[in-house]
This record gives sequence, C-alpha cells and structure tokens, in this order.
Amino acid sequence: MDRVDRIKIVENIADQLKPLPAVVRKFLALNPSRVEFRVRGFALAEKSHEERLEAIGKAFLRGYNLTLAARSFGEFDQALAQESDLLRGFFIEGGAMGSALVDSVPFRKPMLPRYIARFGTQYPILVHAGVGLTISKLAWREKGILSELDPFYRWLAYDGRGYHNMYFEPEKTLAGPRHKLQGYAARAYDQGAGRGIWFISGASVDKAADTIAAMASERRPDLWAGVGLALCYAGPAGAKEFLKAKMLAGGYAANMATGVALACNARIKDQSLLPETREGITALWGVTPEVLAGRVEAARLSISSSDLDGGYAVWREMIARDFIEQQSL
Repeated sequence: MDRVDRIKIVENIADQLKPLPAVVRKFLALNPSRVEFRVRGFALAEKSHEERLEAIGKAFLRGYNLTLAARSFGEFDQALAQESDLLRGFFIEGGAMGSALVDSVPFRKPMLPRYIARFGTQYPILVHAGVGLTISKLAWREKGILSELDPFYRWLAYDGRGYHNMYFEPEKTLAGPRHKLQGYAARAYDQGAGRGIWFISGASVDKAADTIAAMASERRPDLWAGVGLALCYAGPAGAKEFLKAKMLAGGYAANMATGVALACNARIKDQSLLPETREGITALWGVTPEVLAGRVEAARLSISSSDLDGGYAVWREMIARDFIEQQSL
C-alpha cells in the first residue's frame, strides 16, 4: 500500500459518521411544518415573502435532520449541492445546530469539531450562529460547546440563542431576554433576536421597526443590526427595502448597515449573492457588494491575533464607523 492509498483511507475514516439509533432520531427529528407561518402564528406576510421565509426554515431543518442520520460528511456535500444559492447557508446553519445536539449523546466521536473544520471557513457566521440554537435548549452544554468554537466568532453562539428564542418563543422574548447574560454576550443575543424579528414580522420593514420601537431603547442598536443582517441574507428585500430600513432605523442606521455588511460578506464568501441583494447593498452603502465585502474582510484581518476574544465586537464597531464615514462623502 503506497502513501496515497494510506492518505485516502485516513480521509475516508475521518469522513465517516455514526447515525443516531432510529428511536433517538425519531425523537429528535423536527417536522418541516414547524416553520410554517400557520403553525408559528407569525405576522401575515405577502404570499411570496411567506413562501421565501418558510423555504429558508425548511432548508435549515433539512440540514439539522441530516445530522441525525448521516453516515458520512459526503452526504452533506451531496445534499448541499442540491440547495439553491438562497438556501445553502441556512442548510449549513441547521447542520451546525444538529452537530452540537448530536454530541450531547454519550459514547460517540464528537461531530461538531469536524463539522466546523469542514464548513466553518466558508460559512463562519452560519456555523457559529447555528451552534447557538442548541445552547438555547441544552444550557448544560454551553461551556463545552463554546470551547469548540473559534474564539473570534464564538459570540455568534449567543446570536443564535437570541434568534432561537425570538423565532420559537416570540412573546416571551419580546418581553426581555430569558437569561442573565452580561457584557457583549447580551448584545450578541439581541443581534440574534433582531434576526428573529425579521422572520416573525413576515419580512416587513415597517412591522420590524414597530416591534423594535416597543422594546427597551438600550436594546435597539443591536436589534436593528440583526434586522439588517436578516434583511440582507434572508430577504426578500431590494433597494427600496434597504433604504426604508435605513430611514426607519434613524439613529441606529449604522448598526443596521453593519448587519447588512456582515451578511454581504457572508454571501460573497459562500458565493451565493442574489441580484436583489446586490441592488440593495449598493443603494445603502454606495459601493458594490464586492468592494464592501473586501472592506469588511480587511477590517477583520486588521484585528490583532492577541485580541481575538474581543475582536468580534471591535470588528463590528469598525464596520459601523466605516458606514458613517461613507455617508459623509
């Protein structure tokens, strides 16, 4: 056996996964109907908006459910290839949630570190936010899960937690976070809650703005940031909606634009930018998505390696300042 054959064997072993027992899969699997508006009771939306947001939720659940039954990561690659540009990232996000959940089952080789290694570079925001949805249900695993995450992006786990709570328990979450998070973790939580507001508002900028206006003022910057990210990455939204969000955000416009910039960078990174999104980004920022993504990446890379733990917050502040400066040109 030559060296190439040995490498292939090692790679095949690393690619293998162990499906959960059938009875456990049946218990943990999530029915696609859980994300339908009639089930969730979300705000009535235009039919096309409703279909778009439901399709996103179902792609998320396809990724999640696959983690319960997959025998190899090759199955994820095959399934991912079948997803549209719009949905691939959400499929990956669901898989991240499932990977963290599967690892809570004892006597198994950990899946999450390998999932992050495989998809975390191309989908860093989606992977780390997806993990947070598991933390919202398995609080006892929080420390263990966080230890597996990239120190720069780990704050997105709290973002995912906020999104989960807003999406699945909107009434409780609108009244305030059901946790005792402090510092930047609480801010990241609200950024995720803002993403959730976009969904429960039926992708309506007006309804999202009304929801945020009814919440505590100190939470609004991060809630608007979350709306901006969801408006750009999930949509549906074009130039008209992007500019309306800027107007309604008012003093929080830079926060909203920061969310848009992060989503733009994610879409460029995973090669899934949509024409409607391109128009919206250009209208809001005054530059092409490619230029904006380049600036966002340059800002991230400028952060010192010694400040990775707090670098995520610094990164977002740099993007917000960039937007303010851009508006003054």
